[in-house]
Amino acid sequence: MTTATTGDTTPTPRSRLLPQGVGVIADVAAVAALLAGGGRPIVWAGSLGAVLAGSYLLVRRLGQPVDRTAVVGLVVAVVGAGIFGYALRPSPPAGPAQQTTATPHSTDPTAGSPTPGATTNSTAPGATAGSPTPGASAADTPAETWLADVAAVDGGEGWRHGAATVAGTEHPRSVIGSTCSSTHDGHESFNLARRYSRFRSTIGMPDDAPNDAHTRFRVLVDRKVLFQQDLRLGQTATVDVGVRNGLRLTLEVDSIGTTSCGDTAVWGGAVLRR
Repeated sequence: MTTATTGDTTPTPRSRLLPQGVGVIADVAAVAALLAGGGRPIVWAGSLGAVLAGSYLLVRRLGQPVDRTAVVGLVVAVVGAGIFGYALRPSPPAGPAQQTTATPHSTDPTAGSPTPGATTNSTAPGATAGSPTPGASAADTPAETWLADVAAVDGGEGWRHGAATVAGTEHPRSVIGSTCSSTHDGHESFNLARRYSRFRSTIGMPDDAPNDAHTRFRVLVDRKVLFQQDLRLGQTATVDVGVRNGLRLTLEVDSIGTTSCGDTAVWGGAVLRR
């Protein structure tokens, strides 16, 4: 009797990759919940495990038709990668109570030296050195500037800046003009640049001038005469004129009569004020 042989009809067990993938997604979701409560190392480990599990699912289905297993693997890999990237994001800035703010400069009068680069609005005449910086704003200009420290922009041949004694009083910061008109300039001009409001000086002949010294002093701003005075040896006068909005200050000296060429004229303590 012939017995029919039958083939193995035992069905191939379905892959368990699908439920495993679902479990991994659940794990990833649980790990994501930890983001709000901290535990960043756990987040890193869990999300990285999800990426590896999803990649494993995809590799197992490589070259085969797309089915639910491949889809699950893709979803797991994407979710894991997203969580991993989120876990690696930079830490948020500190709250208002922890943020570092710039400390304002101290105004305590007992504090040490002022901050380098800081400017003051009042400066003693002897505290300035050199002419103001061209193009500087009014706020950068000292309250008072010695005219002797300002460079001349026109004339000044035979003139000098330094100490001089007039009527027994020494003026350490003076502009000293020459009355030798044949060889020297009779004027010296300075740039005001609209930075100053007044010009003040004590004028007179130096004590070592000849007995017959007689000189005319003149102050001009933008070619307009603001002051004129004739003085002899031993006489002095005070110049105090407004120069607001002026561009060019000019000091002129002129020998009157036939006095010797060695005569000089002193603009003692000449100062520009803002």
